[in-house]
Amino acid sequence: MIEITTLSELTIDGKLSLGPKASSKDLFDFYGDDLRAWFHAQRALNDAIMVGSGTVVSDDPELTVRHAPGPNPLRVIPSSRAKLPLDAKLLNDGVPTLVAVSRMAEHADVAALAAKPNVDVLTCGERSVDLVALMDILEGRGVKTMIVEGGSRLLHSLHQVGLVNRIIIKHIPVITGSMQAPSYMHPYEPGDAFDLTRWRLVECFSKSGVAVTIYEPMTVRA
Repeated sequence: MIEITTLSELTIDGKLSLGPKASSKDLFDFYGDDLRAWFHAQRALNDAIMVGSGTVVSDDPELTVRHAPGPNPLRVIPSSRAKLPLDAKLLNDGVPTLVAVSRMAEHADVAALAAKPNVDVLTCGERSVDLVALMDILEGRGVKTMIVEGGSRLLHSLHQVGLVNRIIIKHIPVITGSMQAPSYMHPYEPGDAFDLTRWRLVECFSKSGVAVTIYEPMTVRA
């Protein structure tokens, strides 16, 4: 099974960005080069990196390793309807990218993505991308580790099906004051809850005046 680590920035008031339509990249302005190099090194340690389609739309990320030595991970984008901006950086730079879509995606949208250089499109799921099946496919292609820098909906979906093995949070020392800014997790459907899970703090340190905490699942004793 693929070892999945989520890596997120969270403000003091638990938000992933400064506002409802703001880019999470805005939070990068509140820390320095040493933390930036550290989290790019985390990318280089993994075989794949994942964000959801919402992050592609709002942030237009590159998802490459630029501030530390190491190889670029395979970029994986679950997009159930294949509705990604065709001018997005990660669809046009020639770096390997895999877009997973559902059977609800329109053929023209899938074809437009598949026509992009070094973009592989696969169908995985009926009405939405089946994340468990997607991980099985990626594992069959040699992916052993993945880092997820996605938004609140992707994080909720991964936790809901029990795919997360490690959580990294960069605690940005600002308060947004925005009730509408996205929080750490948000379900696709209002009643889409999952059972309580318990985690243990395994590491805590500071870089650029930002606390970084790392959690792993708490082992349940028989």
